Amino acid sequence: MKFIKTLSAVVVSFGLTASAQADNVKIGVGEWAPYIGETLPNQGLHTKRVLDVLKAAGYDVELEFSPWKRTFEVAKRGDTAATFSWSHSDDREADFIYPKVPLEEQTDVIFYNKEKHPDGVSVSSIEDIKAQGLKVVGLSGYWYESALADAGVDIHIVSSEDNAWKFLQAGRADIMIENEVVGSLSVENTLGADAGSIGKGAVLRTVPMYVLFSKAHPEGQKLADAWDAHAK
Repeated sequence: MKFIKTLSAVVVSFGLTASAQADNVKIGVGEWAPYIGETLPNQGLHTKRVLDVLKAAGYDVELEFSPWKRTFEVAKRGDTAATFSWSHSDDREADFIYPKVPLEEQTDVIFYNKEKHPDGVSVSSIEDIKAQGLKVVGLSGYWYESALADAGVDIHIVSSEDNAWKFLQAGRADIMIENEVVGSLSVENTLGADAGSIGKGAVLRTVPMYVLFSKAHPEGQKLADAWDAHAK
């Protein structure tokens, strides 16, 4: 009888331990300092929030770092459960679940070449960019690529943000669109003492950023629901 009680206690204890264990989930990201970065403290500000929220929901997150285009495609296939940080676009809704609660609100601004535009640039919309005949340098896959192309704006796509800043500094483009915080940090890191050749203009848009949960992943909807339940 004593043996049975002991065995029962062991079984109950094992059950409690197993149920308390967190589920593992893999999420894909790229480098986007100071919000996401493999070598940043807490791997970035957005990373910390995502990990904290999902930990509260009972998940241990493994981050998979890769170039942004690959990160998106891997999550789209369901090889990772989610990816962050992304703004909303209608075409992404076919493959991803947008949670009700965003990750954070972000502001995109215009950066411009001061030598070409010593009096600054008065731009607050894509229509303004088109009307003034400004040439834009940017990165593939960003929200503005299709929006600018649809508006008939001259845009030159480069392979990295470093190349974009150097392209802008050389006067081969008039402006670049970038997150205000990311851009201010990135231009300093890339151009160093020459960063003063780049000016910051008006806000182009303010939008919420999201964790995108893959519809192709078996845990996608469950994770999105868990996020909304714990991110408020």
